[in-house]
Amino acid sequence: MKKPDLTKYKTTSTLYLLILIIAAVALIFGWRCTSSSLSNRSADLHIRTLPSRCVKVSKTTTVYRISDVRWTKKASTLMFYSQHQTVVVEVDGKLLYTRSLKTDSILHTTGRNCEMVSVPENTRSILVTLTNCNLDKQVSDPVFYQGDGVHMFRHELLKAGIPMLLGIMNVVLGILMLIYWLFVHHWAYVSKSMLYLGILTTDLGAWFCLETSSSILLSQNPVFHSYVTRMLLLLLPIPFMMFVRHYLKARDRYLCRIFVWLDVAEIAVVLFLQLMDIRDLTQTLWMTHVMIGLAVLYFIYTICNKFYHHTTTHALWICTIGIIILIGALFSDMYNYYQGSQDIEIVGRIAMLLFIVTLACDTAFVSLKEIDTGRRAALYRELAEKDLLTGCYNRNAYHEDTSRCKKLTNLLLFVFDLNNLKYYNDKFGHDCGDQYITDAAHILRKIFSRHGKLYRIGGDEFCVLIDDHNTCDISHLISCLRKEEAVYNASSRNIHLQIACGYAVFDSRTDADLDALQKRADQNMYENKKTVKNIFLPLRLKPAAVFLRHPFFGASLPHTTARPQAKVHPQDCAHRPALTHRHRWKQLRYTVCHSVHSER
Repeated sequence: MKKPDLTKYKTTSTLYLLILIIAAVALIFGWRCTSSSLSNRSADLHIRTLPSRCVKVSKTTTVYRISDVRWTKKASTLMFYSQHQTVVVEVDGKLLYTRSLKTDSILHTTGRNCEMVSVPENTRSILVTLTNCNLDKQVSDPVFYQGDGVHMFRHELLKAGIPMLLGIMNVVLGILMLIYWLFVHHWAYVSKSMLYLGILTTDLGAWFCLETSSSILLSQNPVFHSYVTRMLLLLLPIPFMMFVRHYLKARDRYLCRIFVWLDVAEIAVVLFLQLMDIRDLTQTLWMTHVMIGLAVLYFIYTICNKFYHHTTTHALWICTIGIIILIGALFSDMYNYYQGSQDIEIVGRIAMLLFIVTLACDTAFVSLKEIDTGRRAALYRELAEKDLLTGCYNRNAYHEDTSRCKKLTNLLLFVFDLNNLKYYNDKFGHDCGDQYITDAAHILRKIFSRHGKLYRIGGDEFCVLIDDHNTCDISHLISCLRKEEAVYNASSRNIHLQIACGYAVFDSRTDADLDALQKRADQNMYENKKTVKNIFLPLRLKPAAVFLRHPFFGASLPHTTARPQAKVHPQDCAHRPALTHRHRWKQLRYTVCHSVHSER
């Protein structure tokens, strides 16, 4: 077996690698520059971190005391982040701000919030009480900031600008992949790897966006924001595993299906527990993390299985590099979540985006190859079913369609035969015969194509299958055929078209199967063929010398060109005595004039 040429793939992979390195360096450098500029800007805006003393009241409640801080008009805002916690802020023993659970909410959480509290001037002491809504989750101590409210809001938006941008880029890229797949899918068969990668990228990008502090600042409903974030995370493993299966062409029959159905069951259980007020989404998040871990294990198993069977491809190497990035980003996020940290790993987000871009480019390249293969397959299929000369369906298509035809009641079969085709092939060449066939097929297609398929089942034989004879007028179709035939013969100077036609309607009393129906249609066609052949060819189409070859004129004149014989009237074919050349030419002029007059 000839080995495939991998030079093209190596060049493409090298180009991908260079683009990834340049993009990664640019994004990381931009992130570092932005972080340093933001830290300098926070000093210019007089945003500072406040010291606090923590007092653990209970397992879920913590009190933070902020004192010895000067509050002025330019620095009158206290800012901190709360994660699924109720908040109570007291100033000098007076209640200033609260955030509590909503009694009508399905989710027993306050969501993630950016708390910005305006503190009166000359405040001496502030008490911030935070109570966890989830008893099982450990939350890290918040960081308290002091400064101007507007400046701190803008600063936080800019600080989370790059993570938000990365999420938006993922969403846009996923939507473009979905549009690309939907557009290409109508043209040719394309693997579903692009579809699942688009869904995965869109889901992942939306989750990236909602996890940033920018979305928390802009959110008007933190509870709904938290619910959507959890649902996006719940749906993440399914498109991931389906993409791995189609992209790497995994041969496992049941493993992927088992994991997918497990994830569907996990989603159903989580929602049921939430609706029945048994466990909150934040309390069942560990189940989602387990399913994500199983999806990653399936990814690793598929890669190892490919290496074990020595079926290494460029896609496998891309996934091998990507799995390292994926595992690092995944466990980093899980560690930060269970430690209660609010930090976002920008490097992992950037690496994830670049990995997805690489997969998208490679999947698009593979889909283009599949489109080309699909076009070739369609061409071969058309060659197997279509007649190249006329464009009609061939005998193979006829046998395939008739073998699948189960309902024979009311079936109508037309059979056609082209008269004098051998005559034109022998006397004028096969080019003229081919023209005869294509012109006849054009007429038949013009009349019968709206009612059924037109097949060329032989050199000069055509047929049409109509499912229900009640949908058409048989006599009207035959009349149209004769009219089109007459119009063609009136305008053609080289070919006189004659199409013999026969038809039969399936009758269960006489027809045992479709072959019996075809035999009856052939018999009717041959009867019509005898009638049609008695029609004479127009004399104006042939030179006069051809008539001198007829027995009526005796022996052919010398030096006459051999031409095709034309049929003349029966009364002119009777035996006549030998005539002189003068009488022959005289009789010839009379016959020609009489025939032309009769034709007119």
